[in-house]
Amino acid sequence: MILAAGTAVPAHATSTKSKINWHACEDARAVVECATIKVPLDWSHPNGQTIKIGLARRKATKPSARIGSILMDPGGPGVSGVDEVKRKPNLFTSAVSERFDVISFDPRGVNTSTPVKCATELIFQADEAKRRASRSAADFAALRRANQKLSRNCRKLTGPLYDHLDNLHVIRDIDAIRTALDEDKITQVGYSYGTLMIQQYAEKFPQHVRALAADGNVDRSLRSVWDFLDGQTAAMEKAFVQWADWCDKTSDCALYGMDAKNVYGVLRERAKSGKLVDPATGMKVDFGMLTGRAQAVSAPEYWKDLATLFKSLHDGTDSSSPSPSPTSQQPDLPETMTYPRQGMWCQDWAFEIKNYTELKSTIARLSKRYPNVEWNPNATDGALDCVGWQGKTTNPQRPLRVKDGLPLVMIGNLNDPASVYAWSKNSAKQSGASLVTYEGFGHTIYPSTVAFGPSTCINDVIDAFLIDLKTPKEGTSCPAIEVPGEGTKPTPRPASTS
Repeated sequence: MILAAGTAVPAHATSTKSKINWHACEDARAVVECATIKVPLDWSHPNGQTIKIGLARRKATKPSARIGSILMDPGGPGVSGVDEVKRKPNLFTSAVSERFDVISFDPRGVNTSTPVKCATELIFQADEAKRRASRSAADFAALRRANQKLSRNCRKLTGPLYDHLDNLHVIRDIDAIRTALDEDKITQVGYSYGTLMIQQYAEKFPQHVRALAADGNVDRSLRSVWDFLDGQTAAMEKAFVQWADWCDKTSDCALYGMDAKNVYGVLRERAKSGKLVDPATGMKVDFGMLTGRAQAVSAPEYWKDLATLFKSLHDGTDSSSPSPSPTSQQPDLPETMTYPRQGMWCQDWAFEIKNYTELKSTIARLSKRYPNVEWNPNATDGALDCVGWQGKTTNPQRPLRVKDGLPLVMIGNLNDPASVYAWSKNSAKQSGASLVTYEGFGHTIYPSTVAFGPSTCINDVIDAFLIDLKTPKEGTSCPAIEVPGEGTKPTPRPASTS
């Protein structure tokens, strides 16, 4: 039986130990199968109400050599693992796909699982309030009200599930998936926010671990919202300086000879004062919009395009193709949307900027420490989602405590703008994991695909771990493959160790 969205049923109607009823997905190729299992809504009351968890699977392409199942833990929070399996036939390398059934899931609250529902209008109001919060005390107060209103609405539309979204519940759901798959020990790979699932599963269920790989780690030892903001803004500043230095030395950069840092500084101040206009649209570009565009500094294959854009903004000339009219109508949106992000994040992290004074002082500290970018837009939601949020942080951050000797590998990109390298390094130290370093750019790297490579170095190291349980040597590092302004290059050397 497939439950309607938001429906809860008595626990006796299901058993997570029963065989999963796989069937062809309605909206995917026949090679992808879908299913649902039922789990307790509240794991502290396992015999109470249940919710559904959606699954998707691609069977091992070489059944005779099959090892078992490999579970992909999706990021976000709020990314659909089911959609990832449906859309990406190369979710893992061919070597891994031959040996494992590739499976992922929708975390509780997401997509094909029992969803968190919220009013669309309130979601957009909260997003706009976050963008404006730093302008004045009145705007910050408006953010608080918007988040309060949104969280109350989500709880009303969703029911008791809304207060049971933390990662401690998610890892219990993962273990229910393992049980339903009839696997004593399972292999998992987690990305970005999905690394929190890897980390806490390792803490809670070490006896059921075959191999765990975490790519682009969150850091549970961060003590405050300042630590969070400082880490992400430092990463963007580092990437910006590399972009600017490249531009100043490269003749085919549109800003060559103009001092790229100075040009961006002019744009930044115009944006802050409300005087920056996009010549392609005639619309004003505020500081948040400008920093959003500046995120391309973390992707060297776009460095040329970024320089061309900034020159266009600086000179007031349109170098792009015609843009849609700013008055064009947006498509009709449904009255409600699936929106688990705020509830998930605020139950897992005790991050809240308490008032406008704290926000202004935080911005001032960041601007002084990172004078070019001043802020990383990746951090906006994490820093401001919980201002005024109505709920409890049931899984607050603390340093990891993982059993010694667990087969656990963490991957960190030196120039990751979101899950910054220091977080992967800290997480590996806390957990005793083997750390694999990628010396390039981008947010996560395994499996390295056309967009980022491929880095055969990263792929070979992680494949050997997942398939043969070969733990990478201490200090394993793989060279960058990005070529500024051009894309990527092959990786001529294998992994090195220090």
